[in-house]
Amino acid sequence: MVKEYINDFLLFFQFFTRIPINKSLNCGQENFKRGSIFFPVVGLFIGVVQWLVYYGLMKVLPINITTVFIVIIPIIITGGLHVDGLGDTCDGFFSFKGDKYKIIEIMKDSTVGTYATIAVVFDMLVRYAAVSTVIGRNLPLILIATPIIARFSVVFISFIGKNAKETGSGNIFIGNIDVKRLVIAAFITIILGTLLIGFYKSAILMLSAILLSFLFNKFCESKITGLTGDTLGANNELVEILTMVLFIAVS
Repeated sequence: MVKEYINDFLLFFQFFTRIPINKSLNCGQENFKRGSIFFPVVGLFIGVVQWLVYYGLMKVLPINITTVFIVIIPIIITGGLHVDGLGDTCDGFFSFKGDKYKIIEIMKDSTVGTYATIAVVFDMLVRYAAVSTVIGRNLPLILIATPIIARFSVVFISFIGKNAKETGSGNIFIGNIDVKRLVIAAFITIILGTLLIGFYKSAILMLSAILLSFLFNKFCESKITGLTGDTLGANNELVEILTMVLFIAVS
């Protein structure tokens, strides 16, 4: 059992980051289902790297330059996986009004459209403003908590959502998460959040992430009758923005 969880732990880092794990791993449906509890752990890793960059650069660089490096870190670590999902989702959902198959076809197109460009620029601008604000207020631990909460939201929306396509990378999670894994992921998230920013703030941010994910799932159902891998990435980006902005508001 321990060996299986180690496999799944490494699998998630191999799948969701650019960390070179040159190891042959079992990667069946059950591995991704069981390993979904490690979503918040991947978020913890990304957050810690962001915090380390903050801690190192703030000693020698001004806030605005430090912020740029912090904003780019998750993109480097994940290979832009979630940002790409946000862009593809916005291109498909907003550039065409028609049946779901045409929307999904647009989402699969590698060409970057107007709405994708607008979405990514908006994402980066809000992140820059939020990160520079929390640094200015000396609240850097939210840099660690944010990706943890956002990755938990991916577990939640995969639990409540259904597949929009018969095949796709998102199908290894969508509808493949059970209550046990959801509860474990939530427990890990609330424990880490409490240690970082306190119980009440982490609870508020988690509940907000759950609400946004629920509403986004409904929006996806109205567009393409379900979720895809791109929409999971988009949800992650939206929750990260909400978490940062809401934390600033309540702090």
